[in-house]
Amino acid sequence: MTQKQYNNKVRITLSALYSLLLTLIILSCTKSAGYKKKLDVPYHKLEPQTVEIVELNNMLFALDTDNFLEEYRALLPKYPEVFYENPSDEDINYMKEFVSDTFLMRINELVNETYPDIAVVADEVKDVYQHFKYYFPDWDAPRTFAYVAGVYYNRPINIERESVMIALDFYLSNKDLVYDRMGLPRYMSRRCRPFSLKRDLAEGFYYKCRGNSVNQKSVIAEMIEQGKKFYFIEALSPSSPDSVILGFSAPQMDWAADNEGQVWATVVGNNMLFSNNLDYRRLLFNDGPFTSAFGNEAPARLGDFLGLQIVRSFMSNNDETLTTLLKITDYQDVLERSRYKPRK
Repeated sequence: MTQKQYNNKVRITLSALYSLLLTLIILSCTKSAGYKKKLDVPYHKLEPQTVEIVELNNMLFALDTDNFLEEYRALLPKYPEVFYENPSDEDINYMKEFVSDTFLMRINELVNETYPDIAVVADEVKDVYQHFKYYFPDWDAPRTFAYVAGVYYNRPINIERESVMIALDFYLSNKDLVYDRMGLPRYMSRRCRPFSLKRDLAEGFYYKCRGNSVNQKSVIAEMIEQGKKFYFIEALSPSSPDSVILGFSAPQMDWAADNEGQVWATVVGNNMLFSNNLDYRRLLFNDGPFTSAFGNEAPARLGDFLGLQIVRSFMSNNDETLTTLLKITDYQDVLERSRYKPRK
């Protein structure tokens, strides 16, 4: 072979490799754009155009404890969505003790320091409301309340037919080490920051639509159901980064993205996918500071992470809507139709 022929062959080979690489990049971008394009919806002109948040926390903590019964009873008919019309003596005494507790009073002070302008919170709430209205046009926004819960609950935002209740004391960024004093583990309290409010509100709507989650029989079923939940959250709060959606720290999110292929290979290689083994389920879905089987840098709930990637791929490659996605229960079919390929 002459030098000229060799050079021509090298150029052809490099050209072919470049074309292949370009094709892979385009396919990758197209796959990514598929589900993201579905989430880019025209919501700005939908109702509600404004949201007023009733600061119930400040109203309650402002009550005069020396004249508590009269002032508390005067408050009840104004907000029938959240108060009983005729509370028992036990309920009244509990509320009086609640607003007289010095620790809870300090928590409410921290709420007001963190959220001096409730209109900022209202704008974020409106954004989620409008996204939900896009997917569920028959829904009308109920009255929205801010309050102090004082005790950690798994769902700091509760959505009912007549009200949306937002416990602002769960979004204080551990000021004054308040969550440490409440005994909340650090891996949970780092999620209690203002940027998690929209994400949690979106999750509240998920539970409104789906009811309480039920443990699935197999790993793949749980994985896809969790993926559906986090995709729903992303649909209602598409500006939230993956770390917030999944509740990971930024380094944990990086680890999950960098090791996606390894985790998937472990799941498939150990025949976990279609198993209902409780140890596998704990490994992949239990909350905690990390997943020791993969190292202390690996986040817990890696099954949630994989589930979201599968559902994203499914939505990119299939003509499905958010509402039809929620109804699908053939999990093997979802996996096959997703054409999911983990990042190496």
